[in-house]
Amino acid sequence: MTETSGRDTNPNAPPGSIWLRELKQRPAKQPLSREQIVRGAVRLLDEGGVRNLRMRQLADSLNSAPMSLYWHVPTKDDLLELAIDAVFPDPPTPSGSGNWRADIQTCATDLFEVLLRHSWMIELMGGHPPVGPRALAHTSAIIQILEQARFSPRQLDSALSAIYYYTVGAALSEASWQAMARQSAESEEEWASRLGPYLSSATQDHPASLADYVKRSASSSTGQRFRDGLECMVSGMEQMRSLNS
Repeated sequence: MTETSGRDTNPNAPPGSIWLRELKQRPAKQPLSREQIVRGAVRLLDEGGVRNLRMRQLADSLNSAPMSLYWHVPTKDDLLELAIDAVFPDPPTPSGSGNWRADIQTCATDLFEVLLRHSWMIELMGGHPPVGPRALAHTSAIIQILEQARFSPRQLDSALSAIYYYTVGAALSEASWQAMARQSAESEEEWASRLGPYLSSATQDHPASLADYVKRSASSSTGQRFRDGLECMVSGMEQMRSLNS
């Protein structure tokens, strides 16, 4: 099993995504299941990110030999794809109230919180598109919400892109600020406060509105910034949807 964090380049490895290959049945004497291996991988990823995931370390944490892992996951890339899908949020269930805006905001918020909780997902999704069963179920549920709200097929496609692009992009931005704060052993508020002199200098040649925005952003919470942007996006989706009337 390769130890790379990008796409596997081993010519002898099974081609393509693990989701495109037939699932092998576990032999009766095989002590580990794929689910156990993936749970262990997620734990290591949560503790230290992609660089923290080493197959020998994972095998040791599961009290197993590395070869026991290879039978289930031939490459590290396979394991990373499985890990992404394992932590994907449960598919949203329409509230039944007919309030599609609230349903979309709920499912986007659930995904945003998962991405921040497992920030290694953001790094990996650039090279490992989320096409596992849980990710597809999540997308399918959002499509159902939009269809019930009578978005046209073209509007639905645009809305779906907006939801995922905004949510993943917002999580990437927030995770980078959180990572910087952790590296400096400060809270986000402390780090943002220490940035003050630099921001004042960096924005002095720009309109005052830029400096005002930076100050407001630094003093707001992660959740509030996300919710405000989400409300703006959903309002735009409503405007687009109204063209059907």
